[in-house]
Amino acid sequence: MSPGPAAPVEFTALALGRELGRGGQGSVHQVLNKRINESAPDGGWEVVYKEYAPEALPQVDAAALAAAVALPGRLTGEQARWLCEKTAWPAAVVRRGGQTCGFLMRAVPDRFHFTLRTLSADHQGPPRLATLEYLLNEDSYVTGIGLTVTDRDRLLLLADLATTLDRLHRLGIAVGDLSPKNLLFTLAPRPECFLIDCDAARTDRATVLPQAETPDWQVPAGEEPATPHSDTHKLALLAVRLFARDQSTTDPAALTAIDPALGDLARTSLGTDPAARPAPAAWAEQLASAAGWLKPDGGPRVGGGARTGGGLGASGGPSTGNGPGVGGVAKRRIPPGRPAAPQPPGGGKGGAGKVLAAVAAAVVLLLVVVSQNSDSWSDAGGTPSRTIYSPRPVSSLPWTPPTLTPTPTPTPTPTPTSPVATAAVGGCFHLDGAADHPELTPATCAAGTFEVLRVNEGSTDLDSCADVPGNDESVSNKGSARVLCLGYQSPDGDSYHARQGDCVFGPNGPGPWSVLSCRAGNFKVLAVYHGTSDHSKCDVLPHSDRWRIVSGPSGADRDVLQCLSMVFPDDAGRATVNDCLLKSGSTFTNVGDCDRSNVYVSGRTNKPADPAFCGRDAYIYWRSDQFPDLGYTVCWRWR
Repeated sequence: MSPGPAAPVEFTALALGRELGRGGQGSVHQVLNKRINESAPDGGWEVVYKEYAPEALPQVDAAALAAAVALPGRLTGEQARWLCEKTAWPAAVVRRGGQTCGFLMRAVPDRFHFTLRTLSADHQGPPRLATLEYLLNEDSYVTGIGLTVTDRDRLLLLADLATTLDRLHRLGIAVGDLSPKNLLFTLAPRPECFLIDCDAARTDRATVLPQAETPDWQVPAGEEPATPHSDTHKLALLAVRLFARDQSTTDPAALTAIDPALGDLARTSLGTDPAARPAPAAWAEQLASAAGWLKPDGGPRVGGGARTGGGLGASGGPSTGNGPGVGGVAKRRIPPGRPAAPQPPGGGKGGAGKVLAAVAAAVVLLLVVVSQNSDSWSDAGGTPSRTIYSPRPVSSLPWTPPTLTPTPTPTPTPTPTSPVATAAVGGCFHLDGAADHPELTPATCAAGTFEVLRVNEGSTDLDSCADVPGNDESVSNKGSARVLCLGYQSPDGDSYHARQGDCVFGPNGPGPWSVLSCRAGNFKVLAVYHGTSDHSKCDVLPHSDRWRIVSGPSGADRDVLQCLSMVFPDDAGRATVNDCLLKSGSTFTNVGDCDRSNVYVSGRTNKPADPAFCGRDAYIYWRSDQFPDLGYTVCWRWR
């Protein structure tokens, strides 16, 4: 980005290419001789021009448009580039005869296009904008036009959108007309969204044109449009409809089937009390957590099914495992360490009429949005042993008179006692052997062992451990009719069993971490991922400050990745320069509205207790002894 706002551009200085689209507000054209951010290593971005229609010009607030163009210049370099990576933000005002007539914006990146395959043939047309409207239809339609989108993809798309909304709101931007018409998507290299028609956004409570809302995507009657609260309402509508495969439903049943917590978020966000709606950051956290339970193909990550096998060998004696194990284990289940994600819902609602409506809407959309040009815009029993003796032929046996000496009764060999039959809550075992021939060996409770969390009597149902917190293995034996619910004792502490929303803390370096209360100085678990060490998953989560790999039992996909966020004393911990806060005593709260705030942030440094940094401004600071880099000094002034 340029260090300041771009100067207005005279219309006569533009070399325009073909018209890309036309709608009620105006028309969009290629620009052949301009680029945005030309000094960037990638050479910058292509530009398009939106010219307002004559009938719309009287309603255009030129000052609001100029302020929107100037906004990136008031941001840090990283903030400004992020804004232009995620949105088609106005880049320069265009004037004709001294009067504002339109603006320049970056062209939509190629990755937000796709090639539509018609339903009647294999004919493929030119690349077109990948609007989220296409995904609000039954799976058969989506597949028929050449798209392959899993439920995990849908969750990650929504998580990216929620993260984007959270960051926009912190910059003073409310999208306003948030609808699938104005949202583009891509699945490669990762699922993400891109916002268009950004001149309709509300920036610092100013709008370029009077606010308008897409039919079926309005806020409740009487509510002010284009606010962070209204954006959350429409985010919930999109989430509900994206999983229902329906263009207009408000029933969150399909979303609830994916994750009950998401269903709860939707119901609250669709309510009529704007202040009660959760922030987009809460949506982003839960969406990312839900996506972590789905495999890349969209199916749930589930553990191995019930496994039958012999802790007893084929001859009835103890099996010869890797150590002094006691046989008798008949079944074993290895759950995924957390409740399994529910199966994806079935096909959504809708029918041919909605498909046709979607196609028609997409055609209309193509008249309004920026481009269709491929060049510019991408799963024992201990059966007694038996030996069968074969007699030799009679002719070969010497004859001997029979005797009446009784045959002594042999002393029976004691049957080994199964550890399942004698185990008690609080006892610990090593669990060895193959999955279908597991062995329990009594052990002193220590890291690397399995503790008995619960004993379910009169059952061999391995699923009876499903609701036991911290359960990692289920072991049963038909002879004892008991199920042991076992929890792994990780060398990294009980934080191994922390779930999203729990708080944990431990040393800044090697050593075990514990689950603790969510007080200032501890870390909140934003998301938990199984079987991956790709900590880049944490980078996209709002307020992600740390990540940890927590050691699980031996075997594939047993370690967990945790994304963590520091719990600060109050909202000053997350505040950035120019944020408005409500100061009450020594507590600072971000109420999301500058009109209801009494101070604003004038400066910030990650160095704690640095009053000199604030000069004559008031300040507040906080430090963490274990994690000093997360401390801060925040400067503030009265509004």
